[in-house]
Amino acid sequence: MIKQLYRLIIFTVSTLILLFFTTLFLHRNTSDKTTYVTSNSCQECHAEHYVSWKKNTLHPYMFLPVNHPDAKILGDFSLNDPSVTFKKEDIEFIIGSKWEQVYARMIDGEYYLFPSKWYVIQKKWADYKVDSWHKTPLSYKCNGCHTTGFDPNTLKFSEFGIGCEACHGPGSLHIQYRQKNDRMICTICHGVKNIKENSYQYIVRDVSPSVCGQCHNRGTSLKGDPIKGVRFNFPIDYKPGGDLRTSQLSPSAPENDKEKKNWWGSGLAKSRHQEFSDWINSPHSQSLTNMIIGQSEDPGGCGKTSSPCLGCHATDYRHAPGNDKPDIYSVKLGVTCVACHEPHGRNQKRWKGVSNRAKCTDCHTNMTDGRDKNHHPCKSNQIHCAACHMPRIIKMGGDFRLASHTLQIVPPLRAAVKMQNSCQNSGCHADKDLNWAVQTYKNYYDENRKTK
Repeated sequence: MIKQLYRLIIFTVSTLILLFFTTLFLHRNTSDKTTYVTSNSCQECHAEHYVSWKKNTLHPYMFLPVNHPDAKILGDFSLNDPSVTFKKEDIEFIIGSKWEQVYARMIDGEYYLFPSKWYVIQKKWADYKVDSWHKTPLSYKCNGCHTTGFDPNTLKFSEFGIGCEACHGPGSLHIQYRQKNDRMICTICHGVKNIKENSYQYIVRDVSPSVCGQCHNRGTSLKGDPIKGVRFNFPIDYKPGGDLRTSQLSPSAPENDKEKKNWWGSGLAKSRHQEFSDWINSPHSQSLTNMIIGQSEDPGGCGKTSSPCLGCHATDYRHAPGNDKPDIYSVKLGVTCVACHEPHGRNQKRWKGVSNRAKCTDCHTNMTDGRDKNHHPCKSNQIHCAACHMPRIIKMGGDFRLASHTLQIVPPLRAAVKMQNSCQNSGCHADKDLNWAVQTYKNYYDENRKTK
């Protein structure tokens, strides 16, 4: 009897010791503080999104060291352009790949630009910040948007380029809980349901425009480096899941654009990196508010507000899982960036061979020739919605222009200060002069107003 009791005690103590050390092993390197782990850590569980992000988007390639396997110098150094005062071998970092490519090197621990850039489309060199390159340290001017996990206190970052955590937040705790889910022994204490809920709790899944606006926006941080007296050209306190409009960023606006570089006189964006500001002034940003106001002012106008209405008027409803849709009282957002843009590049296949017009008529179902033959002056097989409602009025390098995101017609004006308009953007009616466009626009719409 004593022997059996002794054996039971030895077994119990051994088991407890084993469980103690097993627990220590399983909880090694765990922390309540979430940290950045880089996009490679996301690949194992989210392979489809990872591959699409690498293959179909430009985000991973916005800033790379020259020795990175994905880095490719596009500039043609055989042209012997006098503006190129450096050699190909001098390049240490590459910025951009689609419209233009800029090159940088490290000087005294800081990233600085070379004073010449390569226009990818036009295949030519151009001067770039020749007199101000030394006043453009990338840690203060660029790295907050061209890297992931940027720390304004140390000026260090976790990953070159725009990785998963730039939009979803640091992922260490998310991965930690997902790994627990794969260990049967962990579920004994934590429970499968609890582990999954904690996993989702520690990663951001947000369709707010602030996620995109943290970079697709122009402004200056209110706080800077107190020693160097330099402010950042990006928000330093915004984290995915927050509201950019409450961050410590002073956005560029027509009233503070003293040199008239970023805004047209009409209040529309003139320079790139201002899509968020344009969106704020667009009907898309107010789609949910206008629907609610319209319903209250005219309850019978569109019928009772229901799920199909929210499917177009609220992106958070549209993107929510089928079993967890918000209702009219809890929905928060209007038509945001991801209603039209899939950030992982996964809709490339969906839209292949489909007209750009189809992207809009998913919601704007009534804008067809069958209902309103006078909705647009040109034949529907010659133009699409964006040609008129998103004219290319944004100036950028190499005489290339980007689309406005205010979602409004820009009529031709005689005193347009060379601003493009909806009738003559992107080569449309390039054979006609501005006076023709002004008069034709006036005649067409005046005539159609009379017939309605």
